[in-house]
Amino acid sequence: MLRGKRGPAALAVSTVALLMVAVSHAGCGADSPPELFVRPADGGDAADVGAEADPEVDPTLGGPCNEDAQCDDGIPCTFDRCDMTLLRCRNTPDDTKCSDDRYCNGQEKCVLRIGCAQGPVVTCQDDNPCTSDRCVEATRSCERKPRDLDGDGDPDDHCFPNRDCDDLDPNVSSTHSEVCANGKDDDCDGLVDEQPCATPANDVCATAFPVSAPGTYVITTLAARKDYATTCSVRTPSAAKDVVVAVTVPGAPADGAKDVELWATAQVAGANELAIALQTTCGQAASEIACAAIEGSAAARAIARGVTPGTIVYAIVTTLTESPVDLKVDVRAATPKPANEGCGAPEPVLVDVPFTVSLIDPAKDLASTCDRAKTGELTYAFTLDAPRDVKIFASTLSGSGLPVVTLREPGSCNDEMRCRVGQTPPLFARSLPAGTHVFSVAGTRQIDANILVKTYPPTPTPPNQSCATAPTPPATTFLVDLSTQEDALNDCLPGGLAAAYDLDLTTASDVLLIGRFPLNENGAVSLSGPLCTAGDTLRCSMGASPQRASRRNVPAGSHRAIIADELGQNGQLSVLVRPHLPPTNVTGSDGCVSPVVIPATGGFFTGDTTSMTADFNAGCDAPGQPIGGARDQMLRLDLAQQRRVVFDMSGSFYTTLLDIRTGPTCPGIEVPDACHVGFGPNKSFLDVTLPAGTYWVQIDGFSGDRGAWNLDVRVLPP
Repeated sequence: MLRGKRGPAALAVSTVALLMVAVSHAGCGADSPPELFVRPADGGDAADVGAEADPEVDPTLGGPCNEDAQCDDGIPCTFDRCDMTLLRCRNTPDDTKCSDDRYCNGQEKCVLRIGCAQGPVVTCQDDNPCTSDRCVEATRSCERKPRDLDGDGDPDDHCFPNRDCDDLDPNVSSTHSEVCANGKDDDCDGLVDEQPCATPANDVCATAFPVSAPGTYVITTLAARKDYATTCSVRTPSAAKDVVVAVTVPGAPADGAKDVELWATAQVAGANELAIALQTTCGQAASEIACAAIEGSAAARAIARGVTPGTIVYAIVTTLTESPVDLKVDVRAATPKPANEGCGAPEPVLVDVPFTVSLIDPAKDLASTCDRAKTGELTYAFTLDAPRDVKIFASTLSGSGLPVVTLREPGSCNDEMRCRVGQTPPLFARSLPAGTHVFSVAGTRQIDANILVKTYPPTPTPPNQSCATAPTPPATTFLVDLSTQEDALNDCLPGGLAAAYDLDLTTASDVLLIGRFPLNENGAVSLSGPLCTAGDTLRCSMGASPQRASRRNVPAGSHRAIIADELGQNGQLSVLVRPHLPPTNVTGSDGCVSPVVIPATGGFFTGDTTSMTADFNAGCDAPGQPIGGARDQMLRLDLAQQRRVVFDMSGSFYTTLLDIRTGPTCPGIEVPDACHVGFGPNKSFLDVTLPAGTYWVQIDGFSGDRGAWNLDVRVLPP
């Protein structure tokens, strides 16, 4: 036998000699090595699997071998082994080893003899002039919006009849009111200046809405235009409308300086946004003293500090779409801007004594992994005489946002220990040492929040709270009580209460983690190295139940499986591990013609439905689809006894549809509750218990979609 590393062109061996070796080896009887190829259901050749048995035409075949060690081709993305049937090396490309985990730059490919290569980018262009198309990395999908050149939220009526009749003017649309006496068809009803029509009120400084006392007032941006520049605004300033409010500070100068706070809320919310700017000279941007706008919010508050009574403060109130606006005006004795920003001067607070935090105009000084915070933060400090468990409770008193509480590292306020968004559960830190501790409070909106710091006797840290002491999973699938956990692990759900489990791999493995959480609640699963630092994370997935974290060819060694839940409820974790397998490239299996057989132990399959035919409809597809639905491929799975089977299409590049059918002949009938559509990043997933029988696995697309797909199949005890 030939020894040493052999590449594809290591030796020149004649066709006749190779065929003689293959034939003689195939006749070795019961002692022959198992057949490498996955055979189609009809017993024909393996062409549909993407692995030709003819060594002269199969590009994955290399030189002669008698052991796997001889078959390293020097290309990291290939799966190298010795084909003991042909006694030749087989180097199978594995595209998943080239993936950079980004969607919009396309699917990376493993090219034989070359290595990883960039695939075509996801352009999302549908050649429809009536849509604006873009690839969205966050959702791993294409976003197609109706054409709206002026950004007023109303699509062009050239594409959508009876909508925006002038898509170059943001003040003309089917959602706009008719403005009196301006010579325009503002509301796109085909009439100009018809009755009823609206005249803008308080649109400019000369017609500002007068306020002379605290209270709640109603103003409106109906028929208004955007007249004044401000340092903050709504997301599409060209389509905005603004009105002016003139607040005369009540009282006499002898009464002392006053703070004037204005809180504006648009009555028409939805996709609306609102901004409020305060000026000392109406319409003069240089006189601006405050400006507030929260992305995605139809409410904002601003404050003018230390204003002399009798002075006029002008408020420029801007909305994205026309709306009545509730304006709350509060005038009180002047106070300095809070000094407890950043780490320099946290305000001391007492344990067990509640206090109020007003988030109006703090700067954003400190970083946090709880990235839902949209306001700046204020810092506070409490002191412990002895080690204690600490819970920081936070609840919203006024406003529509949620509090964001972050516990900072002792001696390094810029670094965080824990963070929590919302009111339940409280931020929890176990066994904090004696000394002074700093935390910050921010908000998802400008809010007033009630804060309470409470302490309890110290409790021991459970083993699964630390990656250093993470226990072995008690079973393949098990329940995890997260109610007493901390946000102490650097997982992919910031602020989520988490638990870690040791995953000690003795060989390179394909790992699939499945996390399940209560209904309407976000959770996460992640695969990490032993340190559980940000740079240690191999894969993470967060969102609604179920979540999956899939990683192929995880190297041997110590790893961690982490499950987290935003509210600290019970979760279920499945840890599925198998030795790393080469992919099976499904190039045929079009309809019921020679469907590829999934081995009884499962496997990893790849394919592309782009060039296939549309053969079968599916029960979970979009309504109104043509006969055959989207282009599809079919695989076969035979079960000799009842099994739990997990189908995971993570890493696919389109809106997948997975449908399981059963019956002795293809295509069979649909299995109840075994059809799933994979929207966005969460591609199709099924975890089903199947009785003994023959099953047909339909790889399809939702609403006609098609493209490259992956399918990981795990066959487990029931």
